[in-house]
Amino acid sequence: MKKVVIIGGMATGCKTAARLKRLRSDFSVTILEKLPFVSFSTCGMPFFASGDIDSFNDLMKTPWGKQRGAEFFKSTKDIDILTSVEVTGVDFKEKEIKFLNLNTSEANSIQYDYLVIATGAKPVAPKFEYPSSERIMTFHSPLDARKVRTMAQKGEIGKAVIIGGGYIGCELAEALVSLWGIETTIIEKEYNLLPMALDKELGDLLSSIFQNNSVEVITKASVKKISEEDQNEFVIALENGQLVSADVVFLCIGVKPNLELFNGSGLEIGKYGGIRVDKELKTNIPDVWAGGDCIEIENLITHKYSYLPLGSLANRQGRVIADSIAGFNSIFPGSVGAVSIKVFDTIVASSGLNLRQAKANDINTAKVVGAWYDRPDYHPDSKPIFGKLVYEKESLKLLGIQMIGKGEVTRYVDIFTSLAARNGNVYDLINSEHCYTPPHSSPMNPLNYLGAMALVQENNGINNYSFDEIPEGALMVDLREKEETEAAPIGFHSINIPFDEYRKQIDDFPKDRTIIFVCQKGPRSYEGAVFFKNAGFQATGYLGGGIQLLSKIID
Repeated sequence: MKKVVIIGGMATGCKTAARLKRLRSDFSVTILEKLPFVSFSTCGMPFFASGDIDSFNDLMKTPWGKQRGAEFFKSTKDIDILTSVEVTGVDFKEKEIKFLNLNTSEANSIQYDYLVIATGAKPVAPKFEYPSSERIMTFHSPLDARKVRTMAQKGEIGKAVIIGGGYIGCELAEALVSLWGIETTIIEKEYNLLPMALDKELGDLLSSIFQNNSVEVITKASVKKISEEDQNEFVIALENGQLVSADVVFLCIGVKPNLELFNGSGLEIGKYGGIRVDKELKTNIPDVWAGGDCIEIENLITHKYSYLPLGSLANRQGRVIADSIAGFNSIFPGSVGAVSIKVFDTIVASSGLNLRQAKANDINTAKVVGAWYDRPDYHPDSKPIFGKLVYEKESLKLLGIQMIGKGEVTRYVDIFTSLAARNGNVYDLINSEHCYTPPHSSPMNPLNYLGAMALVQENNGINNYSFDEIPEGALMVDLREKEETEAAPIGFHSINIPFDEYRKQIDDFPKDRTIIFVCQKGPRSYEGAVFFKNAGFQATGYLGGGIQLLSKIID
């Protein structure tokens, strides 16, 4: 009987074990997990902390209500699980694993024929100085979520500061505010929230969503140090001299592969500190596989190794590892990097590279930004959505997408991801097919529009501008109706000509100036720019997303 040992009992580890036993019931499978439980839905932690999910144990249940513990895995799948054990050493040559029982301090060992490393990730340690305190904590482990929930229920958190405006930081901020009413501040060192996913236009929109829900957002701010002024009172000093106070501080500055156990072991480690694996998720050590948040995989846009610690990938990787061990032909091709979160009833989703990342990879990039409704504007349930497409100029290759809205968002990001993974271009967006009926979609979807906007920009020179890109000396023409301009002024100098009048006044405009059209969402200004371009004006464009994006109107 072949013995398979898996280090790590969360997404990748449990998925590997369950599938492998289905494929090879004659194999012995053992999971070693440091925590006192396994198969915990880590992505559900913010929702438990917020109170949306009532019980901690709900995040470890099957769809039919059974607890996924050691007894469950043994009785239903014949998988042996040892919890509360810490692996202290791995001998690849002798195929032996040493571990310590954390409850009894008893040392033990186990032999393997095949080994799976699924040790996950751990929080990145801050570089700034901070005192040791239980009230300065991470939000990474399920035990962190339980601690936060308990403190909030007891009223022990009055003012919280979250250092790091990534996915975890943003979800935690909503959890603290939405149910518990805790005064909360997010501090992010980059220019906008979710800097690994969003560029400034949509990042600023996300900040406004938080600020409109009583979360203070501080961007472009690095922490210098944290001091404890009085008991349970902290002062966060920023490099710009600003001081922020809190009674609880959350360190959410990122994660990295949890691989200290394998230092000096000969395991190949990549640029980001993760294990290098092949398409079958095999490591460079014979009979050893790895998956989940401790590995590096191919980015399907750049075709370079990347670190993408995502639960959706971890589960798929577990399946591939099981197939490979069982002798089946299965590969994990890599990832585009699709991810989404929901905060204050607004969905934020992205996939691929943002503009900053694309430029860092020396790609000659361009972008278009737009705003639409998720279904016909006449429908009573219509909601605005905002999107940004990043593409390569010469080839029109799809590089990345970012979308925000209270309506349909992830469906379009999912379609984009599938196209980008197959080296798609903007024509694929124009030709993408979708289900249409007014209650949930418009006849033309945002991908169709983004593709067309990109094509017109490249082939016809009709530029899509963000507000901070407007060239000096450009003439701004507002095509909205009078009541629209009064309700939402632009805030900068422009000429107001209603849309049904602008064609009559074309001869009044100088052809030697850049003319940029503006409207509420973009369609009118887009048409105005096309009309002027066809009339012989050399430099025309429109404000992407219109006043709606500029004003950060999400409702």
